[in-house]
Amino acid sequence: MIKSIVVAIDSSESSKCAQAFAIGLAKQHRAELTGIAVLDRPWVTRPMATPIGGGHYKGHRDEKLLADHRHTLDALVSAFRESCEREGVPVRAMEVEGVPAEQIDHEADRHDLIVIGRDTNFHGVNGHDIGDVVEQLLRDNPRPIIVVPPEKPTDAKGVVIAFDGSLQASRAMQMFHLMGLRGNEHVNILSFDNDDDKAEAIAGRGAAFFKSHNIGVTAHGLQANGGIAQAILTAIESLGAGMLVMGAFGPHSLMHQLMAGSTTKQLIRACPVPVFVHH
Repeated sequence: MIKSIVVAIDSSESSKCAQAFAIGLAKQHRAELTGIAVLDRPWVTRPMATPIGGGHYKGHRDEKLLADHRHTLDALVSAFRESCEREGVPVRAMEVEGVPAEQIDHEADRHDLIVIGRDTNFHGVNGHDIGDVVEQLLRDNPRPIIVVPPEKPTDAKGVVIAFDGSLQASRAMQMFHLMGLRGNEHVNILSFDNDDDKAEAIAGRGAAFFKSHNIGVTAHGLQANGGIAQAILTAIESLGAGMLVMGAFGPHSLMHQLMAGSTTKQLIRACPVPVFVHH
């Protein structure tokens, strides 16, 4: 059961989608929603090469940039608060200064769930595949995280759970269920192995958990001939799913395989639906 959610606020398109998603989720679960906007002072005032005597100019430049960022954050936080109030969602909204991942991590201690846009960076820079803040939270934060893409939500239904039998995948699957995020949606368990029988056996183990709770579930044991990430993306499209669930980092976890080597971040970068990630 979800009682409180924290959502990151910046000017990126995915952050706007994340805020809308979080508001809808908070309304559905009657949860309190906290919006956090971070002024990344260390990034704004980072050392830069300057000509002799240029220190004064840089100091003036830094103060101007900080003031501009504060003005932007003020507007974003006000708009977020107004959106929550229109939807009748209990809201807290704050602006803080510091390293964004650290500030979100600190605030998340009192919340059940983090929601963040995929390219959230707090620097006003657009076009990032995955924001550095998002990567740090995925790697280090123990809270469940939902990473929201910049695409507008669709009417897609159903949930895809990428299950490889690892501890991390099992925890993510169980946490997703316990938090009540499934709603009434059908669950699809995806497991991959070069051996069809082994893939089906792993998928069956995941499906058994939901069957024990009388939840509609379908097990899919598949071969990932074109790579696991692409196979999951193809399944999401073919099944018309509205969310992906997966475990976070571990020595043998699916996320570890995806976040290393040539397939680095491919899945989260390309996933067209929100991704629930948990350690």
